[in-house]
Amino acid sequence: MIKAVIFDMDGVMIDSEPIWEKTEKILLKRREINYEPAYREKIVGLNQRDSALLLKETFGLPESIEELIEERISILLELYKKELKPIPGLIHLLEQLKGNGFLIALASSSPLRVINFVLDQFSLKSFFSAIVSGEMVGRGKPYPDIYLYVADKLRVTPNECVVIEDSINGVRAAKRAGMRCIAIPDKRLPLDKFTEADVVVDRLSEVDVCLINSLDEASK
Repeated sequence: MIKAVIFDMDGVMIDSEPIWEKTEKILLKRREINYEPAYREKIVGLNQRDSALLLKETFGLPESIEELIEERISILLELYKKELKPIPGLIHLLEQLKGNGFLIALASSSPLRVINFVLDQFSLKSFFSAIVSGEMVGRGKPYPDIYLYVADKLRVTPNECVVIEDSINGVRAAKRAGMRCIAIPDKRLPLDKFTEADVVVDRLSEVDVCLINSLDEASK
């Protein structure tokens, strides 16, 4: 029986992936480096250390990982204040899940201070029984660590969880954790890479309690 629904944040709850990309463009422009979109598929869903390392190696940046993380987050939060919006249908889905007795959790590769900024900005904290950042686990997505950690915090087993993800790395992490996964693919990523997901939908507004319950029925 499905007891918990776990949300990724970036690209699922908030339309942040274009803002992350804009952040990287600004960071690189400061160094007179042209942004190369070819590595986008690799970076989406990675934790901060892994994504900063990829940025550093791809563009040959001399700064330390810590310096790059700090600069990226500083740029990002300034953009968030002006541009960030929740994904349409998010509040309705959270209310629907809570009203039907599901545990709700958030598992994001973003730093905890970014997560808290987002949740406070849209008054969402009360919906979540567990909030986990990629900073809290040893390995980031596509490893299953963050989702297994969330299940442990919720005191449920992995097969009692459904994950909502938008990235290839995130889907892989959820499936490796032994959870079911609903994918809402980032439009800049190839759709054929999401075959591991149990269900693929176009937008968050297509996800509801009936769809989640149907995943439970399909596994019996």
